[in-house]
Amino acid sequence: MMQAILLFIVVLVLLQAGALAYLVVQKRKRAHHEHARRDWQLAFRDDIYDYATGERHEMPTIQNGNEDLAELELFALSNLTATPEHLDRIQAFVATNMQTYYEKQLRHRRIDRRLNAYEAVSQFRLVAVAPMIQKRWGSAAEKEESDVIVRTLVSLSPQEAIAIAKQENDISFFGAILAVGRSQDLTEWVMAFDDLTLSFKLAILQLIFDRDETSYIDLVREKTTEENPEIRKRALRALTRIGLAEDWKLYVPYLEEESSWVEQMLALRFLEHVVPDDAIPSILPFVGSRSWWVRTAAFDALLSCGGIEQLAKVARTHSDRYARQKATERLAKEMKHHVV
Repeated sequence: MMQAILLFIVVLVLLQAGALAYLVVQKRKRAHHEHARRDWQLAFRDDIYDYATGERHEMPTIQNGNEDLAELELFALSNLTATPEHLDRIQAFVATNMQTYYEKQLRHRRIDRRLNAYEAVSQFRLVAVAPMIQKRWGSAAEKEESDVIVRTLVSLSPQEAIAIAKQENDISFFGAILAVGRSQDLTEWVMAFDDLTLSFKLAILQLIFDRDETSYIDLVREKTTEENPEIRKRALRALTRIGLAEDWKLYVPYLEEESSWVEQMLALRFLEHVVPDDAIPSILPFVGSRSWWVRTAAFDALLSCGGIEQLAKVARTHSDRYARQKATERLAKEMKHHVV
């Protein structure tokens, strides 16, 4: 019995020693493997830089299993260089050497791998995978992935992105802005405007406002009378930035009591930047508005159109006591600024 116990102990010790030796060997192998990967990455960094800058004519090769390291270096290089010729060479390299890798990543069961792949193919303009991505849109279970697919297609194939934007989908307004915002030129989106879903329509008007896109002023003018109030308000807001003096007439209908406070405020904001000769009578009814937003916009417009003199006149003679009180407060504030 004692011999059996001793034998068991000896066997157990040998197994533990064997396991320890195995772990040590595996750790060394992993360390050696990571060291080799690091050496390869450093060498690839120099090679891809030389290729992107034209100092090297032949494309560097990617060692099997090191595609992730190549991706890191390509991202870093494309983000650091603003030279179109360099970017063209990087994109040509990816198209030649990494399309298969990204096709596998786009089919990966893990969503994080797929999302990373979408970003990469967009960054490197890997147009060849656009049809594959477009097919994934209808089968994507996660909303996050659906939104990313649309953003990716904007970079790779705007027409396919626009085709999706014409379909009923639940992409949010902010998701649509992120998507359409990848387009440097909004012309194709503007041409398709009436066929797009609401989120994309609002996104385009928002981007026209953000970018001061005066070339699309005809669309904005047209949509200031849109039946949908969300579109109408976005158009009115865009026109406050890109409109001309002649556009004042488009705001006149919204300086009515039955208009929403948002439309009244936007009309007054237009007057703050564009000053027609006959605007003051249209502003005066709103200096006593119970809406803080409308009242503030009215006083801003009044100062732009009539100056401190007009503000003082309101403080003395306006028929509304509340308007006189607010005008006096605003006048004191403006006078303080002028003294300072």
